[in-house]
Amino acid sequence: MDSTLQRAADLLAQARLPVFGGLFTDVNGATAALALAQKLGGVVDHAASDGMSRAARVMRETGSTPASFGEVRNRADTVILIGDGPRERDADLLEKLFPAKNLPRPGDNKRELIVVGTKKGKTPAGVRTTEINGKNALPELVALLAAATRELPFEIRDDALGKKLLSAAKRLRDSAFAVFVYDPAELEEPVLHTVLETVRLLVKTTRAATLSMSVPGNGEGVNLCSIWTCGLPVRTSFAGDTPENNMWAFETERLLKSGEADALVWIDALDGAEAAPPTRAFRGIPSVVLSSKPVKVGRDDVVIEVGAAAADHDAAVYLPPIAGIGVVKATSKKSDKPTVADVLNKIGALIDEKGAA
Repeated sequence: MDSTLQRAADLLAQARLPVFGGLFTDVNGATAALALAQKLGGVVDHAASDGMSRAARVMRETGSTPASFGEVRNRADTVILIGDGPRERDADLLEKLFPAKNLPRPGDNKRELIVVGTKKGKTPAGVRTTEINGKNALPELVALLAAATRELPFEIRDDALGKKLLSAAKRLRDSAFAVFVYDPAELEEPVLHTVLETVRLLVKTTRAATLSMSVPGNGEGVNLCSIWTCGLPVRTSFAGDTPENNMWAFETERLLKSGEADALVWIDALDGAEAAPPTRAFRGIPSVVLSSKPVKVGRDDVVIEVGAAAADHDAAVYLPPIAGIGVVKATSKKSDKPTVADVLNKIGALIDEKGAA
């Protein structure tokens, strides 16, 4: 192990712009990755940050009223499910949002579910559900619902769908607390804008909010860790005098493809999730791979087997039900595999020793 760590340290010490990608790890692993990236003047980017970064930017620029998972479950009288993404991310999502226990909620409405642009799927028993589907694409359906909610005229050949849209729009206007649930990775920017504009319209007369599904691989946890560390989310570079965040410029795939990054640190060590490497990974770009799973790499790349967070060791990760960081106990009884934080901290120490020599 010592010689492997030394090889990794030598490789990274020579790098001009290393990119730390994947980042499917716990908070300790993310903290160590950020510290090493700062030391080396590198870039940090999470493998599932596309949708998260896009949604965060749109909300930052236009404003939003997000709600926590528990608040939606306990208080929302109308839930609008947008697209297939939410149920693909969590097959039990609707059962969790519509528990059998009847909790006191604002207003006099019975709870209702509106699903927009989704495939046929299981819905909670006893909950009135309106399905807005048909041949129209998801962006068009969201736009039609937004127009109907604003009581603007719209034309559609499907009379049955038109009636559903008008009924759903009235329900939204009459709701005490309507919440739009979506997966940010599924919605393009114009659709996100339409959803947020509808929420902003509703909050003029009632309460409304959004619930964005968490991204895989502890994405929110890593993002929060980055913000705590440098005040910026992931896709941040430490190459300059001050950290710089740019959603396009500091994407791992782009940095590797353009040749701007000359080394890759790939981290994939989280139980129950697997980071998809960028297409240019491990193809002639010197790489240090920290993984809890078998991985195919180049002949000269450095591979270090680490424990899977929440399986081989306890892990602090983002937990959607509490909308915060919590500790998940290890599922394995005993493991002597090092953690991501252990390995990165040792590599950082070796680089310091080499610099001091």
